[in-house]
Amino acid sequence: MFGRVRRGWGLTKKTWAVIRSHPGLARLPLTGGALALVAFAVLGIPGALLVGSDSTGAVIGGIVVLAIAAYLASFTVIYFILAAAADQAMRGKEPGLSAARGVARSRAGKIAAWALVSAGVSAALGALRGRGGVAGSLGASIGAEIWSLVTFLVVPVLAFEGIGPFAAMKRSAVLFRQHWGQQVTGDLVIGGLSGLIVLAGIVIGVVGVVLLAGGGAGAEVLAGGLLILAGVTAGVSAAVFGGATRGVFGVALYRYVAEDRTLGPFTTADLAAAARTR
Repeated sequence: MFGRVRRGWGLTKKTWAVIRSHPGLARLPLTGGALALVAFAVLGIPGALLVGSDSTGAVIGGIVVLAIAAYLASFTVIYFILAAAADQAMRGKEPGLSAARGVARSRAGKIAAWALVSAGVSAALGALRGRGGVAGSLGASIGAEIWSLVTFLVVPVLAFEGIGPFAAMKRSAVLFRQHWGQQVTGDLVIGGLSGLIVLAGIVIGVVGVVLLAGGGAGAEVLAGGLLILAGVTAGVSAAVFGGATRGVFGVALYRYVAEDRTLGPFTTADLAAAARTR
């Protein structure tokens, strides 16, 4: 286990080195995340208010609005994929963000269909977590992790192979079964680091809310506001870090498992060592 984490940390550092050399790569997940937040805020807040009302019609309408918000959020995050730009960066070229957006535009229909599938699975897992008690929460957590791993390569497959969402999901699942060690290794560390940053942001934000709710002196109110801002910043940073590193690592992994070649700082030894965790 510790050996796997150590290898994953090494892969994550190499992934982050690619992004540090080409900071523009972070713009795509940042843009997608920001637009997803806007979409969910514009529709999600009214939807949540409708769901909380006493009218059955309003509740049904709220559920529909929330579903649309979740779909739009999912679509924008996936649409701003950095697969093409990351591929260029790891080939020693300056990544063209316009070219990356061009790839997304050419795959817009397939991305829209995959976003629908992804949002549907997320909704089903959320319903299981919310209504299934302890067993449901555990089952949803396990299901979400399995889904994340099996579909880890869907976005690179969509970007580079141009096949439909279900064919891409099947292709990703096949590659996962053949080479699941690398995905578990990389996703474990990347997801763990992002989760820790998010947790830190939540803790900081909660402390800020407590200070503001206390209604104390002006210094406490200022400190509370700054802590909330720091917590939100930490959450956004975690989303950008997670999206960018998963995107770059996903491309490197795809090229290795699908075409048996390496890109950028990743060596055959790096990924082959991870494969031996099977």
